[in-house]
Amino acid sequence: MKTMKIFCAAAAVVLSAAAAGAQNMYDAINFSRNEYYGSARSMALGNAVTAVGGDLGTIGINPAGSAVANYGQLTITPGVSISAVGSAYSPYGETDYGPVRNYSRARMTLPNLGISAVFPTGRSRGLRSWTLAVVSNQTSQYNYYANAFGQNSMTSKVAEFAAAAYGCDEGVLSRTDAFDGSDISWDILTAYQAGMFGSYGNGADYVGVTEIIDPSGKWHYVPGPLSQNSVTHKWGSKNDVVMNLGLNFSDKVFVGFNLGLPYARYGYSEAFYESAVNPEQFPIVFMGNDGSEYDTNFLSASYGYQYLADVDGVYGKLGVIVTPFEGLRIGAAVQTPAMYTVTEHWQYSAATSFADDYFSEDKTSPEGEYSYNLTAPYSASFGLAWTFGTRGFVSLDYELTDYSIMRFRELNPGRAVSQDIFFDLNEANRYFAGVAHNLRIGGEFRLTPAFSVRAGYSLATSPERHWTNDKGEDVTSGDFLAEFDVYNSRAKRLVSAEYYPDRTQAVSFGLGYSSPGSFFADIAAVLTSYPDSVFSPYYDYVNYDADGNEVNVASPRILNHRNLWNVALTIGWRF
Repeated sequence: MKTMKIFCAAAAVVLSAAAAGAQNMYDAINFSRNEYYGSARSMALGNAVTAVGGDLGTIGINPAGSAVANYGQLTITPGVSISAVGSAYSPYGETDYGPVRNYSRARMTLPNLGISAVFPTGRSRGLRSWTLAVVSNQTSQYNYYANAFGQNSMTSKVAEFAAAAYGCDEGVLSRTDAFDGSDISWDILTAYQAGMFGSYGNGADYVGVTEIIDPSGKWHYVPGPLSQNSVTHKWGSKNDVVMNLGLNFSDKVFVGFNLGLPYARYGYSEAFYESAVNPEQFPIVFMGNDGSEYDTNFLSASYGYQYLADVDGVYGKLGVIVTPFEGLRIGAAVQTPAMYTVTEHWQYSAATSFADDYFSEDKTSPEGEYSYNLTAPYSASFGLAWTFGTRGFVSLDYELTDYSIMRFRELNPGRAVSQDIFFDLNEANRYFAGVAHNLRIGGEFRLTPAFSVRAGYSLATSPERHWTNDKGEDVTSGDFLAEFDVYNSRAKRLVSAEYYPDRTQAVSFGLGYSSPGSFFADIAAVLTSYPDSVFSPYYDYVNYDADGNEVNVASPRILNHRNLWNVALTIGWRF
């Protein structure tokens, strides 16, 4: 960094900075949630296949599905995922959002790949055959891109960094080894060392380069409009590799067992940009070591955060399908909690730009890494299917998943450690994550012996809930963690819980072709609509207007609506 002090308008300033964080309830839900994909046939049916079976895409939902078919299969299912997100920006945290701007991203996927083999026993009753299968089915896709922007003349992310650094030792903020040798968060350290804010007055008071200080030195404020731009990007997928054993008893009862080996790669990045609409309104005075003053103007600032998680796990699953009489099938499956190991990597970056480029700065933090264990929820699914001879069928599924049992654990806890470092997070999981319900319906109609049409629909509820405490206050998981010591000491108590009304819906349709020989092919399209989400690109902070009035204008809010299209083609052979 340059060995100079900074002056914003009339008062002296020096630079400051940033920090990082990791696990929370939303990470645990994100890694644990299953949004089944599988083969094109199961996708077209809305994955309402608990009582259907016979297809390699169904095995991940009900292991007994492999035992229904009396032939082996080889399938491969390439696909395309298209994310469409509409974003609207409210600069002052109000509901008066600006125009919606739509962005889309497409990526290639592989929802299903598998092989099965059937081994007849030669018996007419009892165990007639057993099946071995190895299948990879995709269970989540993280394809997402959102871009929102607007103008703001009251608050700034750079100024929020300065407010967050209040009380920090500037000597620590400026140290290159502070990322590993201090308790200051990495985003603040990165922002400081990129020249986003500096000190003024006495003590650890900081001001952002997007602000000017009143001549009295008592307050600082954003002097003009800033163009602000927030970009959020997610990528990756979660897949289950399943080792399956299926048993066929008298063509009436089908039992299956899965050893599931889920793995995922999840990437997330966020970037925030702000620039002066009129740089002349943002004067900056730098003072050299010799006491000379250098005038310039703030132009722009940028902040970035990159996060990557690799997830590996194991679980068991038991399923059964029963045909009590011709036409009716009843299915059920139970999955044990999955045991995950999660390895996270993260990094921050920041930069500032001035009219005199000599004073521009940029900084990239070291790369952080941390690994931990996560216990994911158990789930249970139940299904009914009614067949119409060889003409087709309709099916109905219900699945529940209990997220309240999610637990973070240390990967290698030391023997001397007597306290659970994840205790507060696990308590938040227990209270604020609950049971999610998923209803699926699907149907297939055979137009000819070779061609079939299919359609499906699914509705999933959110597992997240909020509480009312004994003071009558509404409490979110963030509120609970912010006052965890208060709740843990029972000074405040949670009284009643209520689920958020968020719903995720999907509609699907598809076609199937079955040749007289071994070849078959299916195509499916699925449109998933997610509930609207609202977030802020930075925290609220105490802010002032030019007259020194404490206005406390809220930070911006961004409203996102996401749709996800998936198109898949299964090519398969029976043998």
